[in-house]
Amino acid sequence: MKIQQATFRGVQGVPDLTLDLTDARTGGPHTVVVLSGPSASGKTRMIEALVAAKEAIRAYGLMVTGAPWIGEASAAKVRVTFQLDEAEREFAGTTSPSLGGEVIFRPDRVDCEADDGLRAMLGRYSHNPAHGKVDYFPAERRIPTFPPFPGLGSGEQRVLRLGKDPRKYGFILPFLRTLDHDAPRRERFAAGLANLSPTCRYVADRSGEASPRCFSSRGGAPLTAAQLSHGEADAVIFAATAAVIGLDHSIVFVDRPELHADDVGHFVSGLASLGLDNQLILALRPGLAAAAGDAQIVTLKGA
Repeated sequence: MKIQQATFRGVQGVPDLTLDLTDARTGGPHTVVVLSGPSASGKTRMIEALVAAKEAIRAYGLMVTGAPWIGEASAAKVRVTFQLDEAEREFAGTTSPSLGGEVIFRPDRVDCEADDGLRAMLGRYSHNPAHGKVDYFPAERRIPTFPPFPGLGSGEQRVLRLGKDPRKYGFILPFLRTLDHDAPRRERFAAGLANLSPTCRYVADRSGEASPRCFSSRGGAPLTAAQLSHGEADAVIFAATAAVIGLDHSIVFVDRPELHADDVGHFVSGLASLGLDNQLILALRPGLAAAAGDAQIVTLKGA
């Protein structure tokens, strides 16, 4: 599942435009898209408008009214066209390679027109890697070290996936405690972490402490997550999320992946390696877009 095209009209904080994400070389959507521009150009707002449109078509969590999205007009519109793979088309009951939905944000409600198959597709959530999902990594990311911690099950994780509350990553410490008994997740997590961070590696925890000492930084003694650098902790967040929810065939929104990364190119390459057939849509500061490698770059102008 990938976004092929998106149109914004009258959305507060987002310029009126149509994004065509088609890769001319393949005819399908680009797998890495970078939204670049100065502060207040609409990068984060555009990502969150796409998330809101997805939730209006079929929600993982609770849908709010359209008021936060309306600019000077009485309503705002987002239209999104999704490309589906063969298995997703079969699930959606369509032979068409793409399906679209149009969302109208009004002050007191949100109206939506979309194919029932697309609604079913966007509403499906499980941790089966064969089932594509939509996930959002907001700019404010951290690993909570005190309870309450959310559970690892799909029912508990579903409502957290597209929110901005930093406690959405509270599942990480409980997750780390399970790795001794879950080889597939342990291997996926360790590989993802190594691809994202040049300095941090997963190691077996032998401390028996409540907060596992399961990381080595630059080959040093075992550390807890709280003892890692910001960049290393950020890599843990991405690798753990991909391992827990089965992040394959998915649309992955990331606000400011350079927030803690010394090497943006290495980090974006690591993000791309986290799962199979994902589409990354990233918001990057000006001057860093070229470091994202083979990506479609969408440049937004400031106010």
